[in-house]
Amino acid sequence: MAQVDPAPTHAEPARVVKGQPPPTSQLALLMRDMTAYADSTGKHLAAGKDLPEYPKRFKAIMTAESTPGMVDHSTFDPYAQAWLNQLDALYTSPTSERTEVFNALVQTCAACHGQMCPGPLVRIKKLTIPENEE
Repeated sequence: MAQVDPAPTHAEPARVVKGQPPPTSQLALLMRDMTAYADSTGKHLAAGKDLPEYPKRFKAIMTAESTPGMVDHSTFDPYAQAWLNQLDALYTSPTSERTEVFNALVQTCAACHGQMCPGPLVRIKKLTIPENEE
């Protein structure tokens, strides 16, 4: 019978990586802002409140500098444009359709992050507004 070494009685020390992490990219900062916008806007819509002022700053999604090596523009750019189109639709849709249009906006984020950078997916999925089923 083979002898098995006993498990170590002490925890391995944490590995420390020296140096500074890369700076946060313009695109990452913009997406954090987009998340905060979606979170507050979803809460406003769920409470029956009106939309905030149109967030023109999000048009920068097409030109914001990304973290090196993180964005394949042949995949990202169509999703980014679809998100902007969905944002426009949110602001032009009738009040009665805004929850559905807002959820489609959030789904556009999830679809893109399903293709690249999946880390935020859990957070993104929590942004949807439950739709009333009548």
